[in-house]
Amino acid sequence: MDKLDSDRKLRKITFLTGHSWKSKRLGGFHKFAEAACAQGAETVFFSFPRPYYGLLMHQELFNAKAIRELQKGVSYTVEGSTLHNVTFATLKLPNVCRRFLTDGMMNALERFSFTPFSRFARRWLDGTDVFVFESADGIIFIDRLKKRYPQAKFVYRPSDPLMYDGALSRYERNERHIMEEADLSIVVNEEGLALYRRKIPGFDERIPHVLLSNGVDIEPYTKEYPAPELLRGRTTLLYVGAWAVEWPLLCRAADECPDCDFVVVCPNYPDAGTLQEAESHGNLHYVPGIPPEEVPAWITNCTAVMVPYVTGFYKNRPLGITAKYYQAMAARKPIVAYCDTPRLEDAGVSVTYTYEEFIAAAKRAVLQKECSYAFDLAGRDWGKITRKFMELLEDL
Repeated sequence: MDKLDSDRKLRKITFLTGHSWKSKRLGGFHKFAEAACAQGAETVFFSFPRPYYGLLMHQELFNAKAIRELQKGVSYTVEGSTLHNVTFATLKLPNVCRRFLTDGMMNALERFSFTPFSRFARRWLDGTDVFVFESADGIIFIDRLKKRYPQAKFVYRPSDPLMYDGALSRYERNERHIMEEADLSIVVNEEGLALYRRKIPGFDERIPHVLLSNGVDIEPYTKEYPAPELLRGRTTLLYVGAWAVEWPLLCRAADECPDCDFVVVCPNYPDAGTLQEAESHGNLHYVPGIPPEEVPAWITNCTAVMVPYVTGFYKNRPLGITAKYYQAMAARKPIVAYCDTPRLEDAGVSVTYTYEEFIAAAKRAVLQKECSYAFDLAGRDWGKITRKFMELLEDL
């Protein structure tokens, strides 16, 4: 990426995200942070939330070792610049507590820490030119940060809108507030834009916003790699993603397609009963996430890609056509989707809405060697997307 003119250069950018820098979940904020580092900006990857109760858990993001490391701060050299991955542990409570606490109380507890925020901010956030928020819990800091840093700019980039139909009222109010307070909101698809226009009166007039899609690194999905052992010598349908899947569908598909292996790669563990049922099928496999750099090897070596979301999921989740489809398209893999946006059909993706349709489509997909799609992948190359993103920040 070309260096920006010195008079437009941002010296420090802070990203508030649910991700950790080293993670099995590689999101768009990783790409934007890399771009910031490539421009020579000091970059802070503020991972939030990391609740105190997470110290007692054993998940990838919520565990004592990971949280304590981020409380101290972990610094990396990225594209020749320094990136700090930090967190601010707080008294956030599980959402079940909303039964007896108000939204305001839930927000207040999520902001409360036994470490003064002023001390945390002085160490890690002072000097920030632009704060960029992901659609995650970190948006609750917008008022505190605007008060402390009146000269800074604030950007909201919601890849997964929080005010979808059926969302918790707290998240809906928090998201509306940050969009009203931010200097710019960067919406990633037309579905999200339509949602915000419906939910926020006068959205186009009141909320500064632009449309900028998610991206994909096309080249890695056009190369050849040694096949992961689980995919070697098998007819496989593969899901790699972070959203939950329709496990009863996959159990039935495994029964009806004994010559196919169904592989789910997802860092979110299913419950014990679901996992036990899945493991009772010899051709249904669960992998609890893989490093992001290994994803191309898995995608390019499967027979077909599947995206079996939970039934009805797409109806209130305006995600549009997501990066997992971009990856499969770049690799020219047949794709079978279940309960996702009908817009996929325009690109040539098989979208199904019943178990019978999905299983039939899966049987057809594994017989295809490769597929072409009516979709502009070149326009969604991460290099182009991140370059435009940095220009938007510079122009604030």
